[in-house]
This record gives sequence, C-alpha cells and structure tokens, in this order.
Amino acid sequence: MPATRIQPWKQLSSRIVYTNPWMTVQEDHVQLPNGRTTIYGMVTPTNNFVGVVPLLDPETVVLVRQYRYTQQEVTWEIPSGALRPKETPRQAAQRELREEAGYQAGRFRLVSIMRSNKAFMRDVGHIFLAEHLSASHATCDVTEEIEHAPTPLRDALAMVARHEITDCVSIIGLLVARERSSPVAQQAPPRTF
Repeated sequence: MPATRIQPWKQLSSRIVYTNPWMTVQEDHVQLPNGRTTIYGMVTPTNNFVGVVPLLDPETVVLVRQYRYTQQEVTWEIPSGALRPKETPRQAAQRELREEAGYQAGRFRLVSIMRSNKAFMRDVGHIFLAEHLSASHATCDVTEEIEHAPTPLRDALAMVARHEITDCVSIIGLLVARERSSPVAQQAPPRTF
C-alpha cells in the first residue's frame, strides 16, 4: 500500500460525559488538519468482545436466540460476549460458547478481528470458528434468557439475506464460516489458537 498524506486530528480537550460498569462516553474537542474544530463523541466499552461460530459439522451451526434490549426485539445470532478481566479472547470464546450454547470446543480458529462501529466505538472483537464440539451445561448470565438451535449453515445464511440476522458479529462469522466450509478453503492449513 502506498504511503498516505492523511494527517491525524489534534485533541484540544477531552471530558468523560458518562460512565458505568459497561462503558465510558467521552467527548473531545478536536482540530482537523484543515484548521477547523469540532466536537467528537466516543463510546469505549469496559471490555472487548468475542463472537463464536459453533460448527457441529461443516454444514451445521448452532445459533442462539435472546432478547436484546437496545433493539427491543428477540434476535437470532451467534454466541458472543465481553471478555472478562485477564481473560484471553480464546478463553472468552470457550466460556461464551458454554454459557450460551451449551457446548465446548476442541478447536478454535480465529477468523476475524473487527471493530463494531469504527466511527464512534473504541472496541475490538475477535471472531472464532469453534469445531470438535461436545455437549456442556449452559449457564447463562443472570440477565440472559437464551435458546439455542442447531441450524443448517445454508439456512443461517438465508436468514442473513432476509435480514433476520442483522448484527455485524453474526454476519461476519457466518459469512466466514461459509467460505471456510467450501472445498477450496478446506485445502488451506487452518490457523488454530
């Protein structure tokens, strides 16, 4: 990639507008490279997150369904959640898989590192394919009521196409799972963690 001439913005001041155990809202006064100034708001979650695509086999994924207060609806998605303090992304993936879907994985493959909304969120997500699953006891958080269902991967992808699965973590994870389950992708050596 060629070098860029794009210049960074200069922070003139910063203040915390709101904070709670899950996030901090910050408002900065910044100067743009052209000399103009503006305010800029950012949300920083307390912890980064993981998403897990649990594959019972190359053609079957385990989806979870739960109520999402921010959307005011029940959604289908892949297991996901925040990292706990001192927890690695892989450890968080195993815990979320067990808590939300009732499985544990013998192998995890990191397939994407993402930011949920680069314009105003300061977070990093790790998305894993989870394979070699075995049944485990699901133990949801006290704020979660979760159902899980083995689903043909093609049906989950159709749900994405019909806008029934709309969160970016699930969409990215399922699209990558589709690519990884193709015969060409299976010839490439897997990256394991």
